[in-house]
Amino acid sequence: MTLLGLRLAVAIPDTVSEEKDSLRDRTVKLGLIARACAIYGVDLIEIFRDPKGHGRSGEMRKVLEYLDAPQYLRRRLFPLDEALKYAGLLPPLRIPSHKPKVPVDRVSVGEVREGVVNADGTVDVGLDASPKLVAGAQSGTRVTVRVSSLGPFTAEAVTRDQVKGYWGYDVEEKRIADVLADQRFKVRIATSRLGVPLPSALASLRPLVRGAGSVKLVFGSPSRGLFEMIGDELSRRVDVVLNLFPDQQVETVRTEEALFAGLGLVNLLSTEKA
Repeated sequence: MTLLGLRLAVAIPDTVSEEKDSLRDRTVKLGLIARACAIYGVDLIEIFRDPKGHGRSGEMRKVLEYLDAPQYLRRRLFPLDEALKYAGLLPPLRIPSHKPKVPVDRVSVGEVREGVVNADGTVDVGLDASPKLVAGAQSGTRVTVRVSSLGPFTAEAVTRDQVKGYWGYDVEEKRIADVLADQRFKVRIATSRLGVPLPSALASLRPLVRGAGSVKLVFGSPSRGLFEMIGDELSRRVDVVLNLFPDQQVETVRTEEALFAGLGLVNLLSTEKA
């Protein structure tokens, strides 16, 4: 959630990196996608199947979730996996949940940290001591906790919605039909070069985004746009189909480029004064 309280989601196809032959290049592209989402405070990344492609949703999800996790938890949460071979080479997102490892005497009551539940009921939160979890959870579970006491050292589990400000994104794999039917986000914007040119859509977009509270952006793949994947039904399933680059001078716009443009636009419209 952004500092202004806007909930954001992006939906991308599992063929988003299909033009990349090597695992390293695909990982770098996912790093750019994660970076765009982190910069603009995206809460949810949905990966949907491109019915005409041979996507890699599992690989995508692992890399994106790895990047969202604080560095001190990654070895515990992610065992050795070929999909993550190059993920460690990507620069960290440095989002608020990625707190440094510090001595426990530098922690205060009310501080929120990400952790993994230990077998003894304590939580590894990147400190030189682990607080006891007030309400138990299964060992190995990733949890968000708030320090509730320093003596004894305890913490309570909280949801991301209970954390003030931005705390990272979740990743879900879904069918495109479920992406478009999702009622958690009030405004749904699809992107396509066949959509309404941005200058023509601005007048109607402004009030739509400003009063929404929650927005989802849906993107196509490098070789197939959303109309090719879904058909004319797309226009009936979203609030607007938007052409972000009406005068583009390149053959195709990469998804990560469209992400930066689309999220930047939503950020601008949501912060504009009426």
